[in-house]
Amino acid sequence: MRIRTVAVVLAPALLFALAGSAAPQEVAGLRVPAGFSVSEFAGSDLANDIQCLTIAPDGRVIVSGRGYVSILVDDDEDGRADRALPFAEGPEDGAMGLLREGDSLFVVGDGGLRRYRDADGDDRADGPSELIRAMTTGSEHDAHAVRRGPDGWLYVMIGNFAGIDASYASLPTSPIADPVAGCLVRFPPDFGGSEIVADGFRNAYDFDFNPDGEVFAYDSDNERCVSLPWYEPTRFYHVVPGGHHGWLAPQRTETWRLPPWAEDVVPPVAPIDRGSPTGVVCYRHEAFPERYRGGFFLLDWTFGRVFFARPRQEGASYVAEPEVFLRATGSEGYAWTDAEVHPGSGDLFLSIGGRGTRGAVYRVRYEGEGDARGVAETERRRGGAGGRLEAGVIGGEVGTDRIVEAAGSDDELERLRALVELGRRGDAVPAGDLSRAIRGNWDHPDRLLRSASAALIRRLGPGDRVGLAASATSDRQRTTLGFGIAGDDPEAALGLASEVLGDEGASPSDRLAASRLVQVALGGQPDPALIGTAWEGYSGRLGRSASGDPEAPETLAARLRSGFPSGDLALDREQSRALAMLEDDHPDSLELVAERLTGSSDPIDDLHHLIVIGRLRAPRTPEVTSRVADSLLALDRKLDDRGANRDRNWPLRVSELYEGLADRDPELHRAMIEHPEFGRASHALFARSDGFDRLASADRFLDRAEADPGFSWDADVVAVLGDRPTDWAIDTLRSLWGEVGLDEAILPILARNPSPQDRPKFADGLGSTQRSTVSASLGALEALGPSDDPEEWLALVLALRRAPDDESRRRLSRFLARSTGRDLGPDPSSWSDWLARHSPDLAGRLSGGDGVDAEAWERRLAGIDWSTGDASRGEGVFQKAQCGACHSGNRAVGPDLAGVAGRFSREDLFRTIVLPSRDVADRYRSIVVATSDGNIHQGVVIYDAADSLILQAGATETVLLRPGDVEERRSSDASLMPAGLLDDRSDREIADLDAYLRSLGSADAAGR
Repeated sequence: MRIRTVAVVLAPALLFALAGSAAPQEVAGLRVPAGFSVSEFAGSDLANDIQCLTIAPDGRVIVSGRGYVSILVDDDEDGRADRALPFAEGPEDGAMGLLREGDSLFVVGDGGLRRYRDADGDDRADGPSELIRAMTTGSEHDAHAVRRGPDGWLYVMIGNFAGIDASYASLPTSPIADPVAGCLVRFPPDFGGSEIVADGFRNAYDFDFNPDGEVFAYDSDNERCVSLPWYEPTRFYHVVPGGHHGWLAPQRTETWRLPPWAEDVVPPVAPIDRGSPTGVVCYRHEAFPERYRGGFFLLDWTFGRVFFARPRQEGASYVAEPEVFLRATGSEGYAWTDAEVHPGSGDLFLSIGGRGTRGAVYRVRYEGEGDARGVAETERRRGGAGGRLEAGVIGGEVGTDRIVEAAGSDDELERLRALVELGRRGDAVPAGDLSRAIRGNWDHPDRLLRSASAALIRRLGPGDRVGLAASATSDRQRTTLGFGIAGDDPEAALGLASEVLGDEGASPSDRLAASRLVQVALGGQPDPALIGTAWEGYSGRLGRSASGDPEAPETLAARLRSGFPSGDLALDREQSRALAMLEDDHPDSLELVAERLTGSSDPIDDLHHLIVIGRLRAPRTPEVTSRVADSLLALDRKLDDRGANRDRNWPLRVSELYEGLADRDPELHRAMIEHPEFGRASHALFARSDGFDRLASADRFLDRAEADPGFSWDADVVAVLGDRPTDWAIDTLRSLWGEVGLDEAILPILARNPSPQDRPKFADGLGSTQRSTVSASLGALEALGPSDDPEEWLALVLALRRAPDDESRRRLSRFLARSTGRDLGPDPSSWSDWLARHSPDLAGRLSGGDGVDAEAWERRLAGIDWSTGDASRGEGVFQKAQCGACHSGNRAVGPDLAGVAGRFSREDLFRTIVLPSRDVADRYRSIVVATSDGNIHQGVVIYDAADSLILQAGATETVLLRPGDVEERRSSDASLMPAGLLDDRSDREIADLDAYLRSLGSADAAGR
């Protein structure tokens, strides 16, 4: 296999057709619809690692990454930027939101929503930014995009780790008072307080307004939970004021999220796919064909895709059918971060970057003729509503009577806006008006209107609620009332849910709402003691104690059972979930749920039902035990048959599930180990549970592996074999060395009872990046005694260089002293110098394998007159050597060099430049990936999940690989920094470079 520089062309795995009816075309490594062109507007030489982009009213593109905001200028108007004007040297963490208005540039970065001013119009910020509102920024789940709404308010989208709390709902009109997870916050024009518009997002990076003023966003998936029952793909949302959009972490849960069919959750306009959502922009221009106008472009960072979706109103919200508009076709890895529509040309501008990847801006243009009527018709639709309530802040100019009247409109979206506005006005609305609006919507077929009605019920006093309760005669009215009172009176809410569940004529949708109401009245999910486990979504904060009637839980459980199974996925999920939260102990519940586990049932449904069984308290029968064992052991096979990925949380949650099931069923371990299907590698996670017969399971795995040459070894199986260190097991592990990528797992087992035949393996283990592996390897070598092999001494010296602490260095140097008969102390350079003299043939490998004559360079560096160095000339040397491409301060492939001379001596600094692979820091350690088409890629991992691997392979190259492309991957001790950067430089130039590096981070450099 040889390294080639050809691109890896990935097989398409699209869930949606490319936009447009004509055949797509290939442009610049992108698949684009017919009729469109894509060109690079600005490359990484002008703006690198771009986190966000905006377009000023004058049409100029503004971009930002870590430590810079720049204006891109196309001087000759040829469609490509000629220069970048540095507008501001910040934010330090890079803006994740930009908005230019007049002389103001709003940015989200450096700890809040900020504003730069350019009052003199010289395209430079007049001074430091002004902090408008503090909020957490800088990380990927913090504060993000900023936009001006059609209502004149300033909106900011904020991720779920930003710590937004009730203080951001400082205005009494705030639709959300106590936010959960990510949210949308807005500020009035005078910044006199703020409102939380909506919550329940995971990490929506961007948002925009449609022509009617409604907000739309693109939220991320819970990617580590693929193939678990609560996984949801990325979702395109209509952001409903006052609505919760499903995500509960970190305030309530760790990974479990409310399903989209829950009564109190805003459903998505469309689910999309795996990915990392970034930019969102509504196309409000006439340059693109009619079908795009009023639709949204949605950017996916991970897979290099741009989706298009055109929402159409359905009831009080919207639906859409997303399609792929642009898709990367090669290994370029277009990491899309932001998008805007040019106000003049109507072209779509897209930026790439993030996590230190290559930065650039692309322009998408439609080459055909546009139809100017599109925007005009859209604007007439907005303005010609005849007094129709618009989205956003309505303000005092609309009277309460008008709003109550709108709450009965034939247009469900107008009804929703009216109900939201009544909630915002709060105590200013007479209780009678609230009740009238509630009664007109609490049994409406549209669940968003029912949910908004429940929010108004929460504002009513006890007396007014009594009046509603007396007139609640339909199942929908009862459930809506129940959601309105559940927070104050959970017992009454459970009673209302029980009434609906006991109604033989209740529809599936009413039973679904009632099942969810049971969960809400039990305090919602989860039991605080179970946060971060498989049981999060199947336990309640209040438990069975929510009802003061000791017989109520049994009555509820009986009524839930009476409708289970229904054949409706959502209803059956929530009825059984409610039974789990009640921890029902009736044998019928256990049998009914266990019967759902069959040979043909969906494995995701199986996991759900298994978790429910783990919460039910009835004694286990042999039939139930057998069904549970069958289902658990078939999970891997069923998922493989469906081509389903599993990510990081899958084995963790399934291990917890199994332990919980075994705690309630003392016969389960035996049923598993005696089952004829037991013995595949993925079953090792069960075998590692407490109480499992590990000795017997090890023999079963060995039998399977001996009979199956294609046995899929993994680290868990290796660990199980390690618990039974027979000659058979140890010989098997030795045979796997270097073959299946599990050396790190095998080595500690071999090190427990070290054998001389394994000595080379322990020497190899000293090169591991895992501290525990290095320690185990060294312990084995110490037990075996000193060696006179210089190859082993080399491994010890290299490990000494990488040792993370003084104790590790002392231990390594003591063993080196025992082996060599020399005591040189813990100084790595002393040992390196000695070994190079003692074994000259190893000198090159001591230099990190770069093929550099280290001694010759040391002699040359020693003869340079460093006093002749000039920092200004050195900056030119730095640029000529292309050092800035990887060390610009915002590049992940190389460390920031500011203050580098304060951290390293001149000798160490230039040794690193000359011998870049001599000692690579873990953060910048690369991996080597061999692909099925014969290519080899090396790079720093910037994204690694079940269905994609992204490498930063150099200053400007990003490589995107699918799992099917990867044949082998391993860590590398070789640096991405090339050797020989200084080979063609004179001694004076090297002295100049030294002076420049020493100036970085100094006061003089900061002022330059």
